[in-house]
Amino acid sequence: MSRTRIHQIAGIIISALLLLAPFYLPEIRVHLLIEILIFALFALSFNLLYGYAGLLCFGIGAFFGIGAYVYALLLTHLPQMPLLLGLLISAFGAWLAGIAIGFLSVRLRGAYFALITFAFQMFLYAVALKWRSVTNGDDGIGVTRPEFYLPLFGKISLMNIINLYYLILGVVALGVLLAYLFLKTPLGNSAVCMRENETRSSFLGYDSFLTKVTIFSLSGFLAGLAGSLFVLFNEFVATNCIDMNMSFAVVLMAIIGGTGQFFGPVIGAAFYTAFQNWLSSFTQHWWLFVGALYVATVLYLPGGLVSIANLFKRGD
Repeated sequence: MSRTRIHQIAGIIISALLLLAPFYLPEIRVHLLIEILIFALFALSFNLLYGYAGLLCFGIGAFFGIGAYVYALLLTHLPQMPLLLGLLISAFGAWLAGIAIGFLSVRLRGAYFALITFAFQMFLYAVALKWRSVTNGDDGIGVTRPEFYLPLFGKISLMNIINLYYLILGVVALGVLLAYLFLKTPLGNSAVCMRENETRSSFLGYDSFLTKVTIFSLSGFLAGLAGSLFVLFNEFVATNCIDMNMSFAVVLMAIIGGTGQFFGPVIGAAFYTAFQNWLSSFTQHWWLFVGALYVATVLYLPGGLVSIANLFKRGD
């Protein structure tokens, strides 16, 4: 059986399990699965930058936080706004920030690029912390989860966890599809070419600056969408959505799962979230074990969890 056929069968099985999950999982596990879906989209946004374009961004949490805060403010001041429109506006807010920050950052390389993006995130974190008249500082903003209007079905309450799960599953699936289709475009291919050899890609006629800004803004869009879903799920946003821990967590997810592979960070987000949830029920010092897992992954499994299948193939 060909690898493509195996991937298709695996995709069908996973899709079926996700669609049926609320009917065979207890409610607390559905909550965990929603969290996994949100962070899977977030990790995927980081993978576009690092795994495909070779841009190590330590400030990716800025876009997650922008999407989260914009959506929380929309729910607070414009509660009658259609839900999907609010999510889209929040994601576009992060997209615009991605263009602005990317325009100022992508000319730098390596550690300089990583540090300047981190500096932008910390600036936005300071804004969220100090501009209390808008953000409530570290007290955060509590919101009420809106109803979702669906033609033919009318208003659907999202206080029902099953309804919320299917909405977030659908939005995340669209975000994943958008990233997949982008990577199939000539611009997506040029990002991979640029990652391998930026000088050679420039000689071939690719505009590396435009490519970097485009993929940086798309990454911001997906991260902002994940942030807005995070607010919809938790009904709350605070400065922890835009602090450095948020960026470092998604870096860990992507590297543990495997960067450069489309679904590697998705696997990493699922493993990290489930592992952290399980560990935190035993100890408050779960970060020590996650750090040890990260070190072990870098040393002994540099390709991430997704590369385990290749180890078995080499063994055969």
